[in-house]
Amino acid sequence: MIFSSCPDIIVSFEEQEIRLNRINKIPKFISTERAFFNSQTNSIQETYTYASDGLNYYIELPKTPSENLRSSLLFVRKMVLRIGILYKHESTKQMYFGSGFLLTNRLVLTCAHHFDPIQWENKNVSYNKIYVCFLDTASETYFFSNDSNNFLIEAKIICRGLIEDNMSDYNELKSNTTDLALLELEKSAPHVQLNEYFDPKLNSSSQSNVTINSELFLIGYNGKLTQNDDLKPYKYLKDFENLTIDTLNYSHHVNNKSISIGRFIQDLSLDNQYAMHDCSTLLGSSGALILDSTGKFVGIHIGVANSRKEKNNEFFFNKETFNKFVPVNSKAFREFILQSIIPNIGNDELAKKWLFNSK
Repeated sequence: MIFSSCPDIIVSFEEQEIRLNRINKIPKFISTERAFFNSQTNSIQETYTYASDGLNYYIELPKTPSENLRSSLLFVRKMVLRIGILYKHESTKQMYFGSGFLLTNRLVLTCAHHFDPIQWENKNVSYNKIYVCFLDTASETYFFSNDSNNFLIEAKIICRGLIEDNMSDYNELKSNTTDLALLELEKSAPHVQLNEYFDPKLNSSSQSNVTINSELFLIGYNGKLTQNDDLKPYKYLKDFENLTIDTLNYSHHVNNKSISIGRFIQDLSLDNQYAMHDCSTLLGSSGALILDSTGKFVGIHIGVANSRKEKNNEFFFNKETFNKFVPVNSKAFREFILQSIIPNIGNDELAKKWLFNSK
């Protein structure tokens, strides 16, 4: 249980709603991520980790990627990070987790909802500290370790949402709020050179290949599932009858930086600020970056869309339930680029690379 007397308890970030709501006797199961079934392999869709031969990193995917995509996937490996959000209440600590990625050696782009206050023993508790870890294997226990290798760095929020959202560092995200946040590390990431940065490739001369059913590549971290309740949303889905916690954890390489391959399902609309995809994810992957098949930045993964609720307030998935993301070409993201990314990026040449979709 989340309110153990143990001083350090570690859970995946989005599990807070599940466990806290169970304790507070309000809808006890809210899932914010979902895995998908691969009909070609007749198994749960798996993610793909980075490997090293001792000198260089490489990736092994089901299909050989283009050189542009391969190069982009290998480069963003050093930019993607795991975020740990620490909460304190009296003598007890809780750590929740999400994903994000470096824009420069100091700036991190992620989701705003990671930093919502939590309900703890009927009190609103705001986060205490934010940490990021760059290791390919970033176990939850590492965030409480004595980090002698300097791969754990404290961060602070620069902005959450848009100016008109009027969000502080500690507000709860609302449904109409832009779910984006920019963080600054207290010191430079040691594994990223001063002249290295994330290039979204928005002003490339070639046209984007992001059309309905085109391939997408999501890079982030999946948290380890521990509760059988995590299986309940899948109970009405065909092919998930024999699903187990171990199967989901194994196929998603939990606590490891990995690549999930899916497709672009639905574009955003006037009624919906999010687009949808079917890259397979577990809890803790919100904030992961998404690339298209040419290696261009597409958007930021947020969570699940179109889940349903039964009379007993338990959520479940159906064939229309997909994962959602904020597209970089959306109005909200373009405004966030102008209001937050460009003013804080501190490099005129790099700022220009973010102007293609923000004009």
